[in-house]
Amino acid sequence: MAEGNKSYKGLALPLNGEYEQTQLTAATDMVTLTGASGQTGDFIVCQDSSGNEKFVVDSDGVMVVPSGSAIRFGGFLTTAPTTGLTAGDIFLVKASSTPQIAICTDTTSNTLMYISANTSTFGRASGT
Repeated sequence: MAEGNKSYKGLALPLNGEYEQTQLTAATDMVTLTGASGQTGDFIVCQDSSGNEKFVVDSDGVMVVPSGSAIRFGGFLTTAPTTGLTAGDIFLVKASSTPQIAICTDTTSNTLMYISANTSTFGRASGT
């Protein structure tokens, strides 16, 4: 898609407060981040008020979830959540050294279905 090339009166985003941007041209990219030559810093870092990183898009464009943070379909949880699930949520759980894909099938009872990798044979999986 085409990159956007306009700014609001030449100003950047505010340093404090909330911000909303409304797209004007449907076929134009809304936000484009262009790294410097030889970039080593991250493109995006989401962190809490204490500076703990929760979600990162690194200089290679790879989404990174720091250990202990939870993001649906993008990092390992050591225990499956028991609240706040939505039917269809998919996330990775690594409990007792066994990686599993968990899928929420019922939010009333927080029912999860698991797919475990058979580590002795490449390319096979078993459902439990």
